[in-house]
Amino acid sequence: MSLYGFVKDREPVGPEEVCAGFLSLPDANGDARAIVERVVGDDPRFAWEDDVLKTADVAALALEDAPYVVFDVETTGASAGKGGGITEIGALKLVRGQVVEEFSTLVNPGRKIDPFVVRLTGITDRMVSGAPPVSEVMPRFEEFVEGSVVVGHNVQFDCGFVAAARGGVPLPNPVLDTLKLARCLVPGLRRYRLSALVSHFGVRQAPNHRALADASATTEVFQRLLKLLRSAGVRSVGEAGTIRGGKGRIKPQKQHLAEHVPNTPGVYYFVDKNGGVLYVGKAKDLRARVRTYFNGGDGRRKVGRLVEEVAEVQVKETESELHALILEAREIKRLLPRYNSVGRDDKASWFIRLDTNEPYPMPVRVTENAPEDGVVHLGPYRSAGVLDTCIEALGRVFPLKRCPGDGEACFYGQMGRCAPCAGMGEEEYRREVVDEIVALLRGEGGEEHLHALVLERKRLARALEFEAAARLRDLIAGIERVRLARSVVSGEGAQAVVAPSTEPGVIEVFVLSEGRLITHRGFEAGDAAGLTTFAEEALQRREDLPPAGKNGSNEARIVAAYLRRRSGVVEAVRLGEAGDLVKAAERVEEAVGEPEVPLA
Repeated sequence: MSLYGFVKDREPVGPEEVCAGFLSLPDANGDARAIVERVVGDDPRFAWEDDVLKTADVAALALEDAPYVVFDVETTGASAGKGGGITEIGALKLVRGQVVEEFSTLVNPGRKIDPFVVRLTGITDRMVSGAPPVSEVMPRFEEFVEGSVVVGHNVQFDCGFVAAARGGVPLPNPVLDTLKLARCLVPGLRRYRLSALVSHFGVRQAPNHRALADASATTEVFQRLLKLLRSAGVRSVGEAGTIRGGKGRIKPQKQHLAEHVPNTPGVYYFVDKNGGVLYVGKAKDLRARVRTYFNGGDGRRKVGRLVEEVAEVQVKETESELHALILEAREIKRLLPRYNSVGRDDKASWFIRLDTNEPYPMPVRVTENAPEDGVVHLGPYRSAGVLDTCIEALGRVFPLKRCPGDGEACFYGQMGRCAPCAGMGEEEYRREVVDEIVALLRGEGGEEHLHALVLERKRLARALEFEAAARLRDLIAGIERVRLARSVVSGEGAQAVVAPSTEPGVIEVFVLSEGRLITHRGFEAGDAAGLTTFAEEALQRREDLPPAGKNGSNEARIVAAYLRRRSGVVEAVRLGEAGDLVKAAERVEEAVGEPEVPLA
């Protein structure tokens, strides 16, 4: 994980946590802030807010400060929506006008390449037969583009293939298209193909339908376009993303509407001249967020129309970011503002599939859970990356099938981690592996497997093998996140979740039911009486609530995501009586009180 990803997942984050959790320096002796400042340097993607570090809105960065990844993909020939696949990815990372890193790989698309495309690119089926599949390439590419603005020529074509490779989920990065920029900034050309722009600007690198060469040519064209953008008065990435023939760019306007907005967590409402709510949003810093709409920094197409209609900004302050997240979800469902995502889909889209019709079922990540005889689906879950990490961790816990087992022991078999090589029969495999995986991920048992991984992580840390220990820590977290999602989101009855607070000596308790947050409160460690009273009140409150129904808000997922960013120690239990909560709190207090190994 990069420093940007570490901070993004946990922000705002203190320098001590960065030193301990990312740099493996648990005792910085009061120098944590200075150490982190040296690591961050002048990277504009980070910002200090008092004594905590957070990531900046990349779309709001100045054009000259933003990091860019200019990329290109070659494909099999068919469109992304009709079964086409990626055969090559090439990308260059551009920081303050200099190329600092490149990414280039062939990709095995798992299908034939169209003969016309073979003649055009020179990439043959034989060339890609030994290349890694897109499932291996995409995580590396995602890490390469993390925290950067994605740039390409007719970039929606390339982004479409990347999104298809990510299960239909687009990259979260801001995007700039050199084709659209050139049409706005260089009017009068007969054609705006990449080769035409290369000729117009006198670029040395000629495109040749190979990914890295085309990305290189696009990079040089993009650098010329950046100069034209600055000459035209465009200052930020967000502004560049909204220009449409010189008429669509959002100009600074209506800043006075943000003057009364406080710098606190909460929910903001954009209201039109008739008092109707156009849009509802949430923020950790209301003033900073609202101002981005009025300075051209947001970069979304619909923002221009929204800003034109806004007559008033109303806010509701909340105690914390979590309360803002929950209130936003409730208000969107209550008010149905037309500028919020229409028909916002709260459904998770990933599952773990175990086909017990196979001799040795293997866990596989899939996007559908249609009923099938003999097939177990675990989920749904929102994050493909978390599921991939979880499946990798399961291979550390259980002897999954790695080979047919009809010859000498394979690499994993030599370590006792391949069932056929270990002589494990099909029935034993179903009992000892499949059933245990299901119980572990459903939160119905298997804690001893996690405990064994934790002990191994601590052993590696004590042996100063910090890189291996950190990797194992991430794998453990993958399983724990999946278990948390199952317990909190899919559990029946009232579910209590206990986690340490950011305030020392305090634990936080969340009680949820049917996807709703019933109540939330903090307690000092050891306050059994307070926890008992709280649990009894929560159970009574749940009884008094009307059924959530199919339209109930998905607040449990918000709580789960909030907890995953903030803490690695989480206990989720079904709340049948007050004693269940007291015991869960005791387990959290005990875990927090354990001596920590030096990798956070």
